[in-house]
Amino acid sequence: MKCPKCHKEVEKGFLYCPYCLAEIPWVREFSTVETLMKKEQQNRPSEKKQETEIIKYFKHPKRRKLKFSRKQLLCLLLCAATLLGFFCYRQLNTFSALYSRAKKQYAQQNYEEAQRIAENALDKNPKNEAANLLLAKSMAKSGDKRSALLVLRPFIQNKTAGTGIYKEYVKLLTQEGKTNEVRLILKSADREVQNACAEYICETPVSNPAPGTYTTTQTLKLEGNCQKIYYTLDGSTPTRKSKVYTEPIILREGTTELKAFGVNDKNIESDVISRKYVIVLNAPKAPKVTPKSGDYNKKTEIKITVPDGCKAYYAFDSEPDLNSTVYEQPISMPVGYHRLNVILVAANGKTSKMTAMEYYLQY
Repeated sequence: MKCPKCHKEVEKGFLYCPYCLAEIPWVREFSTVETLMKKEQQNRPSEKKQETEIIKYFKHPKRRKLKFSRKQLLCLLLCAATLLGFFCYRQLNTFSALYSRAKKQYAQQNYEEAQRIAENALDKNPKNEAANLLLAKSMAKSGDKRSALLVLRPFIQNKTAGTGIYKEYVKLLTQEGKTNEVRLILKSADREVQNACAEYICETPVSNPAPGTYTTTQTLKLEGNCQKIYYTLDGSTPTRKSKVYTEPIILREGTTELKAFGVNDKNIESDVISRKYVIVLNAPKAPKVTPKSGDYNKKTEIKITVPDGCKAYYAFDSEPDLNSTVYEQPISMPVGYHRLNVILVAANGKTSKMTAMEYYLQY
């Protein structure tokens, strides 16, 4: 044992260190730290010995191969196949996978199969717009247009539909003859939808001239991107039994209230237009005639002033009308006493007051 003070070896049995005379506290050998560490090293197998034992363990003939019975192998294969099948089923029955398969079937014109797969896809994502549109198209191709409309209607009513839904919906409505519903739906839709469905919108006819009051007879024209234009002139609402516009309409004196609508090549009507025209025709003034009334002793020519747009009618010794002589050149004054009566008739049909002149020619 070593001295706790000078650390020199002291033989067993000495109570004091022979070198420094320090007291030696004798304890049992196994209780010292050195003794315990030595014993632990002795009991611990070496690393090389451990490696050898591990190699021997795995090289033992009984542990070289794991042996399974046929029944165990079958069970393992069955479990692996079940797990693989479940994984494949999950992958093939996702919404994306089902939707892709439905699109493929639709492209191949297998419409009933496309409908079935699209319904399965919608079970996983009921509000998906693209899948609902594909389902409706498949139904329509299979001949069930009514069910297709029912699929699309909620999107239209909630105003959440995209242009694709609107185009398919108005197409089906048109095929079902519900053209008025098409007109109302597109009338309230936004500009993007209206542009996408432009072929289903009938433009409102345009009238020329503009409504208003005129002092001359007017020629009314109706134009529009329509197959037919139906109209009335008495203010009543036109129908498809009303007159069809084929040529310009002459507006004569009085009030004319035009109402008209168009129909396009898809049999869809436009809105009804209403236009009011008032024609107030002015009569020309009484014509001027020269020379003035009186006695004359030589040959004299009588002249009538005719304004533009008018015609002069005259008669001697009687009242003129539209069947009387038309003034075209100066008139030779007749011999004797005569009364010349002249009227003007404007292009609008209005007649002036009569001008009367008395002539007495003697020579």
